[in-house]
Amino acid sequence: MTRLISAEVTRLLSRRFTAIAMILLLLGLAGYQLVINDALSPPSREELVAAERMYQQAQRDWVASHEQFEQQCRDTGGSQEECVIPEPTLAEFSGQPQPFQEVARTALQLTTLFVAVVAFMIAASFIGAEYSSGSIANWLTFIPRRGQVFWSKLLSVAGFAALLGLFGATLVLSGTLILAHLHGSRIGSVRELAEMGGRTTVPVVLLAIIGFCIGLLTRHTAGAIGFLLASVVVWFVRTGPLSSLAWAQRVTPWTPEGNMAAVVDRGHRYYVPVEKVTPDGVNIEFVQHAVSFTHGVVYWSILLALVVIASLLIFRRRDVS
Repeated sequence: MTRLISAEVTRLLSRRFTAIAMILLLLGLAGYQLVINDALSPPSREELVAAERMYQQAQRDWVASHEQFEQQCRDTGGSQEECVIPEPTLAEFSGQPQPFQEVARTALQLTTLFVAVVAFMIAASFIGAEYSSGSIANWLTFIPRRGQVFWSKLLSVAGFAALLGLFGATLVLSGTLILAHLHGSRIGSVRELAEMGGRTTVPVVLLAIIGFCIGLLTRHTAGAIGFLLASVVVWFVRTGPLSSLAWAQRVTPWTPEGNMAAVVDRGHRYYVPVEKVTPDGVNIEFVQHAVSFTHGVVYWSILLALVVIASLLIFRRRDVS
C-alpha cells in the first residue's frame, strides 16, 4: 500500500496541470499580499492633508446649517434623538489602517476559499484525466485490486491537499504578521489566528476529496467543474435573490457552505428574516441563529463518508474501459 501511495503521489506531482495550478496559486497569494499591505498601511501625508481639508469644510457646513436641519426634522415629526446631526470628526475623513486581527482573519478566509478551489480542480483533474486518457484501465491491469487503487489515490489527494492548505495558511498569516510589524500595527490574537489557520486545512482537504469523488463518478474533469459551478450558483441564488425569504435562510444548517463556515470559524451565525405586523405596517426583522462547530463536524463527517463509500462501491463494480 505504501508503494502504491508513493506511486500515486509521484503521478500527481508530475502532472502539468498540477504545476500550472501551483504557479497560479503562488501568484494569487503573492498578489493578495498587496491588498493586505494596503489595508495595514497608515494614511500618507498627502491623504492626511486632503482629509484635514475635507474635515474643515464639513465642520464649517455643520456649524452653519445643523440647527436648521434639526429643526426641520423635528417639525416633520421626528424625535429629538432622531433629529440630532452629530458633529463631524477628523477620523471620519482620514482613513485609518484596519486592525491586524480583522485583516488576518479576512485573509485566512479568502485564502482558504482560493486554495480549496485549486485543490478541488487538481483532485478532479487527477482522476478525470486518467479516465479520459484510458490510463486508469492500464493501471488496473497491473494492480487489479481496485480497493487498494482507490484508497491509494484518495489518500494521496487528501495528503497533498492538507499540505497545500497548511502552506497557504502559513504563507498568508506569516506575510500579514511581517507587514503588520513593518507598519507598526498592534499585533494580537496570534494564537487564535494560528488555530484558525490550522482549521482552514479542513475545507481544503474536504473539497479535494469531493472533487476527486465527483471526477471519478462523472469520469471527466468537466463534470466536476460543472458540479462546482452549479454549487456556486445555488449558493449565490440562496444568499442573494432569495436572501429576503425566510425558508431560504432556515436551510443554512443543512447546507455544505454553512457547516463549512462553522468548522473554520468555530461557529457560524446567520440571519432569518421575520415579518412582524406593527401599527405602522409590516416590518422585517432579522433574527440571529447559529450553526455550532460540533454540528459542522458531524454534518461533514456524514456527508464525506457517504460520498466516499458511494464512490468506492461504484469504482469497484463499474467498467473503466
